[in-house]
Amino acid sequence: MSNEQQGIQLRDQKTASTILYEVLGSSVDRFSEVFAGLDWPHDAKLFRDQYVSLLPEFEATRLVSDQSQEIARFLAAEIQDQLVWQDDAGQRVLSEYLQEQLTDHAAALPLTEVVGQKTQHWQPEFDYDDKRWVKFDELGRRLAAKNVISAEAAEALDWLAHNALSDGELSLKGRKIVVLGAAAEMAPTKYFLQTGAQVLWIDRTSPPDELLKGTDFSGRLHYVESQTDLLSQLPEILATTIAFAAGQPVDLCLYAYAPGQARELRLTGAMNALVNAMPAKLIDTVTMLVSPTTPSQLSPRDLAATQTRYRERPGWEATLEQLGLLGRGGGYVARDSLGVTRTLVSIQGVSYQAAQYLCKVITAECWATHGPPTASTASPIRTSANTAAITQTRSLDHPVFDAAFGGAAALQVETFSPMQSQCLNGLLAIYDWLGPKQPVPGRIRVHGGIHTLPYPLEYALRPAAAIGFVRRPRLLAGFFR
Repeated sequence: MSNEQQGIQLRDQKTASTILYEVLGSSVDRFSEVFAGLDWPHDAKLFRDQYVSLLPEFEATRLVSDQSQEIARFLAAEIQDQLVWQDDAGQRVLSEYLQEQLTDHAAALPLTEVVGQKTQHWQPEFDYDDKRWVKFDELGRRLAAKNVISAEAAEALDWLAHNALSDGELSLKGRKIVVLGAAAEMAPTKYFLQTGAQVLWIDRTSPPDELLKGTDFSGRLHYVESQTDLLSQLPEILATTIAFAAGQPVDLCLYAYAPGQARELRLTGAMNALVNAMPAKLIDTVTMLVSPTTPSQLSPRDLAATQTRYRERPGWEATLEQLGLLGRGGGYVARDSLGVTRTLVSIQGVSYQAAQYLCKVITAECWATHGPPTASTASPIRTSANTAAITQTRSLDHPVFDAAFGGAAALQVETFSPMQSQCLNGLLAIYDWLGPKQPVPGRIRVHGGIHTLPYPLEYALRPAAAIGFVRRPRLLAGFFR
């Protein structure tokens, strides 16, 4: 068996598309009264053809049900059951294998420590609208007024400005933070180090030289000198996390991401399995970032903003809509007074949605309301699952996305750089850790305007890309790489 075939795999070599179809279908069967009005496809191929429109319908149907939390727990357990550990001994359910390894005391990996030399803690700054913002209450009001962030995100920034920042500094000294996928473009790892916290770096990529020098942060960096791979070393990484905690609750940050070969689903499932296997007393919070292009519940304020945006749309949009070029049915699925975004785009693939919807949206709700899905008694976990901005990362390296970034402003959609997203989402995660309210997954959103777009994103992406290609014709060369 090759090294690529060992470690964390999908059960019975299924595709991510098949797993998403089967897991959702099992809940349709299990909760047949809830989903009676949903036209569920009778085979996996039909599902692949329809999932962009079907998944928001499924989520809206779930959310209006009085069994929504029970369904989330069922789905979270089902998707974890589809992840296996594969080696020469065969396949075993990943969650069961991790428990065996805990019992057998899998060896923790040796850690190297870098002690930060700065005495000051993080002094957050945010570049936006040709201005450097340090007053985050004002920044929150500005971004909310432009429909870039949700009202709850603005409230979080206001709370941080008045309760967490002292003379412009933010300190988390005394906290221990474990960052899975510490080198990811969306991970605010360097900012966590600047707060004075102890940070465990877990990634296939070693910390950059700028961090190894320790001159730019006040915290303590712990890392494994050899490569650490979640897909092949999860038992050792779990043991390392427990050893790093040393009896103190830690903040678990789940940022690992890699596209292709269903890695989105396998990596996200691996991080979730680690959370579910951790002793409960060692978990302070769990943090993840949710894509704005997965089904998301909208607030009444969002729905009103969407309707206003539609009424005030420019003439060229109205013409495109009349021609059917902006899709049909609007930007969200409506159920009673509830709305769920229609922001899926097929170019991202089914594996992406399996990871985002089942392993993030659904699992975060399960953790926040019940705890690990198979726990016999409820023990909710403080869970930060905020929507991240549309960010120009390497994972979106595709000529259509490149062009759409250039044309997004014409549709009143804003995109962020990785540095902007790291800063803003890092602050919002810290609010979820420190704030007075128990965080509710999905309430704090940095959506850039696509959650108040009055058209399905799958269709709106096309004119945005067309505008981008007109403005930057050289992007067309990307189709011929």
